[in-house]
Amino acid sequence: MDLTTAIEDFLQHLKLEQGLSANSIAAYRADLAHLAVRFPRTTAQAITASDLNQYFKHLSALGRKPATLARKVSAVKRFFEYLHERGLVERNPAGGYRAPKIARYHPDYLSVEEIEKILAAAETDPRLAVRDRLVIELLYGCGLRISELLDLKIGGLEFEAGFIKVTGKGNKQRLVPLGKYAIEAIEKYLDSPERSRLPTDSSRHLLVNRSGRRLSRVGLWKAIRKLVRRAGIIKTVTPHTFRHSFATHLLAGGADLRAVQEMLGHADISTTEIYTHVDQGYIVTEHRRHHPRELAGFRRK
Repeated sequence: MDLTTAIEDFLQHLKLEQGLSANSIAAYRADLAHLAVRFPRTTAQAITASDLNQYFKHLSALGRKPATLARKVSAVKRFFEYLHERGLVERNPAGGYRAPKIARYHPDYLSVEEIEKILAAAETDPRLAVRDRLVIELLYGCGLRISELLDLKIGGLEFEAGFIKVTGKGNKQRLVPLGKYAIEAIEKYLDSPERSRLPTDSSRHLLVNRSGRRLSRVGLWKAIRKLVRRAGIIKTVTPHTFRHSFATHLLAGGADLRAVQEMLGHADISTTEIYTHVDQGYIVTEHRRHHPRELAGFRRK
C-alpha cells in the first residue's frame, strides 16, 4: 500500500470508526501530508525508524515549535500504530520516538472587570446587542469552544433543567450548566424581531445570520474583535480566551477540579490543571485576609 493511500485509509478510520470531528481529521490530514511529501512514491511498509528519526530532525531544523513537533509526532505514531494493528506493518517505526517536552503554560484570561466591560460594549450597538450579549454569556458563562457555540442547536437547550447539551471534540456530548444570565440572553435573542421571524424547530442552530443560516466562524470572530476594541481592551482576546476565563474564575472561586473538567469536556484532567494557576496578587490578598499571623498583624495596626 502506497503511503498516500494508507493515510487516506487511516483518516477514514478516524472518521467512521473513531468518530473524530471534522476539525480533528483536518489536523491529522495536514500533519500526515507533510510525511507524504517527505517520502514520495514510498510505501508505508518501507519507512523505517531511522527514516522517521531523520524526518523529525528535519522538522526541528525548520524551526518548528515543540508543541507543533509533539503534535506531528503524535499523528505519525497513531498512524503507524493503526497500520500495525491491521497487520500492514510489522511494527510501529515511530514507537520508540519521544516527542519534545512542552513547557506548561498559563493561558491568558480576562478579569471579571474586563468581562463586564465587554458585556457593556455589547449594549452600544442596538442592532446586534442581543446577539452579542448571548455570544459572550455562552462563551464565558458556559466555557464553550467556538465550534461548540456555532454548532449549538435549539433542541440542545434544557431551560427547565438548567443545562445545555453540547457536542464537543470527537462528537462527544456533555451537559453544561446554564446560568440565569445565559438563560435570559437566550430568551431575549429568541424573542428578538430578526430571530423570531425564523423557524425555531429543535434541529435549527441557535446562532444564525440574517439569512437564517448557521453563523460562520469568521463572522463570530469579527463580532468579538469589535466588542473587545469597543471595550478598550488592548491585549489579544480570542473566543477561546473566554473559555480560559470561565475555567480560571471557577477554580479561583473554589470549584472542584473534576467538575470543571466535566464542564470543559476534557478527556484528561491534566489538561484542566493548567487553569489551577491563580493571579499572584489574589494569593497574597487571600493569605493576608485569612492567615492567623497576618490577621494578628492587621489587628495590631
